[in-house]
Amino acid sequence: MRSTAALGCAALIWVSALATRVDGRQEHIHHAPAQARLLASPLDLTDTDLTAGQATYGVRCAICHGPRGKGGVATAPNRPQPSDLTRADLRTHTDGEIYWVITNGIPASEMPAFAALSETERWQLVAWVRSLGGVRFSVRPTDGGASYSWDLPPGFPRPKVPADNPMSPAKVVLGRHLFYDRRLSLDGTFSCANCHEQRLAFSDGKARAVGVTGEVHPRGSMALANIAYSPVLTWANPTQRRLETQALVPMFGEDPVELGLSGQEQQMLQRLRAEPRYPAMFAAAFPGDAAPISLASVTRAIASFERTLLSGRSPYDLYRTSADPRALSPAAMRGEEIVGKGFLEIEFHNTGLYNLDADGSYPAPNTGVHGITQNPDDMGRFKAPSLRNIALTAPYMHDGSIATLADVIRHYEAGGRTVPDGPHKGAGAGNVHKSEFVKGFALTDDERRDLVMFLESLTDLAFTSDPRFSDPWPAARPAPAKGK
Repeated sequence: MRSTAALGCAALIWVSALATRVDGRQEHIHHAPAQARLLASPLDLTDTDLTAGQATYGVRCAICHGPRGKGGVATAPNRPQPSDLTRADLRTHTDGEIYWVITNGIPASEMPAFAALSETERWQLVAWVRSLGGVRFSVRPTDGGASYSWDLPPGFPRPKVPADNPMSPAKVVLGRHLFYDRRLSLDGTFSCANCHEQRLAFSDGKARAVGVTGEVHPRGSMALANIAYSPVLTWANPTQRRLETQALVPMFGEDPVELGLSGQEQQMLQRLRAEPRYPAMFAAAFPGDAAPISLASVTRAIASFERTLLSGRSPYDLYRTSADPRALSPAAMRGEEIVGKGFLEIEFHNTGLYNLDADGSYPAPNTGVHGITQNPDDMGRFKAPSLRNIALTAPYMHDGSIATLADVIRHYEAGGRTVPDGPHKGAGAGNVHKSEFVKGFALTDDERRDLVMFLESLTDLAFTSDPRFSDPWPAARPAPAKGK
């Protein structure tokens, strides 16, 4: 059973291994698909991380690879020699590929899997293996927001915080005000909260989001609960990994238009400077800045507030942490067993939602990661949202094309969706790019109801009603004039 903190956040990565010859001996070269190659470490490395990685290496890896990673350790006859981790060609492998090897092992070379290590321990080990190969890291002093007083749900780890944006209470308060401030839009009618409503676990209940100009977006708004733990932040862009930079997309993006601030940066800052609350709030949040009301301060404050949106007090959590042994119904417990048997989580995947032609195409422009990489293998691959609060975030899938949880379950039961007619006609189960884990399965009506009950048990009403995350502005507030 995965930890309650990881539920809906874990990434599952796979690669294939091929054998070749290097210097007259067999080595295993690992060819990872995009989801392994593109995965980056979520750690903002500290000295403590590297020290921990070194300690894990000493216990788990040195026995075969040697204390300095050079391999050559004696093995039984006919067994492959452990790899030399200091070889120059190994530096071409990405963090994600090394992480996969550590997680899954290499059966052909008899390297064991270390999936029992925590995700943090594996990423720390990745960093230490890199250092054995000559990579030098610029690490920061250990803190990572440790001085900030987090209100963590039981069992949740402290989120990683960028060194250039440490947490502070003043910054979180400012970020909350900015998150709900309609000045951060073209005409003063929209805010971040228009697409991320607290009562809906910071989603918006629409199949596809709508921006300040009325433009309907290609995809729905993603829920923000526990976004602090997510290594990637959007439906289909694996390069968007920092909340601070992601905030610029809804503010200034033009395809689609969300808040509509393209070309309006200075006007937006003027509006903020004219608000009586803000000069003191920005100064308290960024005391070292000569001009604290800036675009960088806006995005850093919003990111800090978003990192506090931690949801982990659902009936499922209360039961799993023994806070309330009766919080989970027998039906939900049975549903959890079904999840444990049949559902795997990966970061980006093609679930067979569409299959427009022999190439497995998805409706343009919603082609998933393919839209960023132009790699045909990435067609239809979208981020797997968290299961937390899933009962509040309907409709489902990236384009809101499935209405209910029961229908989502039936989609996975069938191993893909069949669209019988119309412009999107096709049998998704036959999509050539579909994830190998979407194979289909059979449930009885009772099992399907149990599974829905389990998913509903992940609803955290304490989170959706927490006043710390609510709109801090007066109900009646004048909208600033456009361009002012």
